[in-house]
Amino acid sequence: MIKANIVSRVATTLGITKVKSEIAVDAFFDAIRGAMRRGERIELRGFGVFVVKPRKSGIGRNPRTGAEVPIPPGKTVRFKPGKEIRFR
Repeated sequence: MIKANIVSRVATTLGITKVKSEIAVDAFFDAIRGAMRRGERIELRGFGVFVVKPRKSGIGRNPRTGAEVPIPPGKTVRFKPGKEIRFR
């Protein structure tokens, strides 16, 4: 599913125009993105939890040359699905 599908479903479900639906979807994604940048945990009950975790530095390898390449430390987003969407 892509963003356009989400916008269409929200518009259909709420009975609003796609333009208004896209504004709402964009606002939702912006709120999530902003919270992640601040390092906050995002918990959507029944869906899952997004957490920003530190990633340690390491050594990678250039596949063409085989030369070692340093990988700097950073942050990554982890997602833990909620009970209702887990596959069994």
